[in-house]
Amino acid sequence: MERIEHGSEIIWYDPECFDSFHRDFFEIDYWREQDAIRGKAIGRNTTWFVEDGVSHKVLRHYYRGGMIGRVMEDTFLHVAESKSRAMSEFTVLTKLYRRGLPVPRPCAARMVRSNLVYRADIMLERINNSADLVGILKERALNQEEWQTVGKMIRQFHDAGLYHADLNSHNILLDDDGKAWLIDFDKCHFRQPNTWTRENMERLLRSFRKEKDINSEFHWQESDWRILLNSYKAK
Repeated sequence: MERIEHGSEIIWYDPECFDSFHRDFFEIDYWREQDAIRGKAIGRNTTWFVEDGVSHKVLRHYYRGGMIGRVMEDTFLHVAESKSRAMSEFTVLTKLYRRGLPVPRPCAARMVRSNLVYRADIMLERINNSADLVGILKERALNQEEWQTVGKMIRQFHDAGLYHADLNSHNILLDDDGKAWLIDFDKCHFRQPNTWTRENMERLLRSFRKEKDINSEFHWQESDWRILLNSYKAK
């Protein structure tokens, strides 16, 4: 990992992700000028997909949620560099990636300080030819093998002690080869095994039920959850 400090800006990056790294990589206007934007995903905020000649990458700016987000939309109270949102996620992802777990490769993280607050961004390699479970289930049902794959994948992370702060059906991907991936590791951390694993799974179940309630065409049923859970529990 390399580190750049330029004025109020601090950047960590993996040089193996790039031919040559530039600070401008965190600016979406740079990618517009390069005609290198390949798409975007719009949720609470916009995530950009870009191509830099080495690989397709994801560029994400950090925003606050909830009521406080209305006041401090994308600023966070200053903390130690390693504890900033971007650097924390970069660190967690690096550990998981090096263990061979199915996560996006972390490429770069940035924090920009301003008095008592900072803003943050992260850049990851994109998981190509994949879609999140919500998008897939709006189109078709998953078969038994796919549900088993998802269950085994989640168990891998829990066995590694990874607490996912937002384990939901949007943050699980399946690629064209049937491999399951986990994304969005903001505010995630490692814990000793405990009751949090059950609570994590209950959160995921609630997300499936929520999507079922709000989408008239959502190909999920409670029996699918039992298949996933049995696979998760299997040794």
